Amino acid sequence: MAERRRRKRLNDRLSMLRSVVPKISKMDRTSILGDTIDYMKELLERINNLQEEIEVGSPNQLNLLNIFKDVKPNEVLVRNSPKFDVERRNVDTRIEICCAPKPGLLLSTVTSLEALGLEIQQCVISCFNDFAMQASCSEEMEQRAMLSSEDIKQALFRNAGYGGRCL
Repeated sequence: MAERRRRKRLNDRLSMLRSVVPKISKMDRTSILGDTIDYMKELLERINNLQEEIEVGSPNQLNLLNIFKDVKPNEVLVRNSPKFDVERRNVDTRIEICCAPKPGLLLSTVTSLEALGLEIQQCVISCFNDFAMQASCSEEMEQRAMLSSEDIKQALFRNAGYGGRCL
């Protein structure tokens, strides 16, 4: 029993490691550990490069470009400005939110959607750096006539803690 528990803990930890490390080549234990070591070396190298650039301290634009060379343009956009998109087709509504995270934002967003008469059918959520949510919702026909895409967008914008009107 003790050996079985040890193996289960080991397998659970390997599974967690596999979910955290990108670019796992194969699913066997050796590959997972090897890919993790390579990833750790890559991260350490990136840290050292950033520290060297900080120590150089030249405030030119080249340093900023080097720091952000691996960041995708969409990620910079997400960090700088909130994004709330609502697209409606027949009885389906597609919602995309990217904004600064705050405690309870997921729960309040789901509650707001329910209050608007939208039922989430499928949802993908990310809370890494910023809050991001993509949801496909269905709605009751009588609700559809009353709410526009802009109304839903504004409700989500206010729910996320932004005052005024959504751009």
